[in-house]
Order: sequence, then C-alpha cells, then structure tokens
Amino acid sequence: MRFLKRRPQRAAPVEPKDVAAPSEAPVPARPWADPNWLAWQTLSYSGSAQIKTAGVTHHREDLRSLANRYGRLVMAELRIEEEGQYAGAVRVYVEGRQLGSIPHGLASEYREVIHRLSVAGQPATCRAQLDPGPGYIDVWLCAKSRERAADDPFLPPMLGARLNLSAHTVRYLDEVILGQRAKSKRVVRTAELVECDGGWTVVLDGRELGALPDGQYPRLEEASGTEFPLTCQVRILRQPDRPPRVEADFPTIEF
Repeated sequence: MRFLKRRPQRAAPVEPKDVAAPSEAPVPARPWADPNWLAWQTLSYSGSAQIKTAGVTHHREDLRSLANRYGRLVMAELRIEEEGQYAGAVRVYVEGRQLGSIPHGLASEYREVIHRLSVAGQPATCRAQLDPGPGYIDVWLCAKSRERAADDPFLPPMLGARLNLSAHTVRYLDEVILGQRAKSKRVVRTAELVECDGGWTVVLDGRELGALPDGQYPRLEEASGTEFPLTCQVRILRQPDRPPRVEADFPTIEF
C-alpha cells in the first residue's frame, strides 16, 4: 500500500491587494525585493515560455556574482526607469543590481502592471533563471504582463518531468479530462506535488495522477521546507492515436 505524506494544513497565502486606478500617485518602491526564489511572485506566470532579458551582456559581472551567491534561480524585480535618456524602460533587478531590461516591444505592457502594483504597495516580482554560460550569459523571466492569478501555482513552470501513468489513470484522463479521443487536446491545470514512498506524486482535484520518475529533485526538497504549498502547473496532452501524457512543470536540478 502506498502512503501520501501530506504536510500540515496551512493558511492560504495572501494575494495582492486590489489595485487603485493608474491616475493615483504610486507608492515608492522598497530598496529591493528579496532575491530568494522561495516566495510568492506578484506577476503572473508565462506558462512554459520565458522572456529573454535584453542588454544582459552589460551586466555580466553582477550576474555571475549573484548566481554564485544565490544560485541560478532567483526572484527578480521589474522597475521603470524614471529619468534620463532611457526613461520608461523596464529594468530587471536582482538584489538591487540591474541585469538588463524587458525587450522594448513589450515594455509598455509591463509599465501598466508595474504601476498598478506600485499603487497597491507591491513590487513587481517574478522568478528569474540566471544563465552565466562559458561563452554567453542570459537572464530568463517567468512573467506575464499582469498581476498573479489566484490559481497560479507556487512553483514556477520550468523544465519539470513527465509522469508515470497507470492504465487506470489513462482511462480517467480520456474519459473525464480530455474526452473525444480522436482529437488533439491540451489541458493546463494546477496540481499538488506530494511526497510518497520516498518519491513524489502529483495529485489533481484530490486524485493521484501519477509519480515523477525516480531521481533527485533538490528544488522540491528546498520548497518542501517552506510555508507554501507545493503546487505546480501540469499539462495534460493528447495527440490522435496516442495515449495521453502528463507533464508537471517545476524547477528540477541546479542548471
């Protein structure tokens, strides 16, 4: 018999406050947001796609220093350049150090949400993947240009893993979640990762979907020691004449 090891029930996290109209004066930002990735981000997730930060090469030393100090998964903050030649640019900061900018074509969308959050006394934060490669450097952001949705998972939707599914679960997915077997379909939901028999199982709507492949998941171990629920994005996918598959999206190893 398998046993699911659930952590004690926790109080629901506090969501961002209702925001005021953009015409109100913004509240001054804090010196910087906490760079630890184990916190709620205030911007909604970008799903499996990430935004590539522009202008990172000008900040390579700061990027490498931050990666050495905090690891490659951190919390970044977006701020609007207020003065000078580049006023209006949306800058990406980690621990108060600028690492680049939101690409110019997307900046106007992010300015609006940064302003709304600032009026409500909230920083505009998102998870960032620092990638200081030997011949390149990049910063990838998990963020859409809107406030975090109530059903966004705690764990950012990154590489993750494909679940091992039983025949019973495949039938359940076909009959209840996906339907119409002849058609391709993609369903995205928020599920919970639960420790089970020394591994990790994904639970959706109180039902065990499947287990992660055997292996080490240090990011999950890190997150399991926090006050937050281990919720993640799951993608339930099917193509014609193929059985469904389920992929759980979360940070895996230290890349």
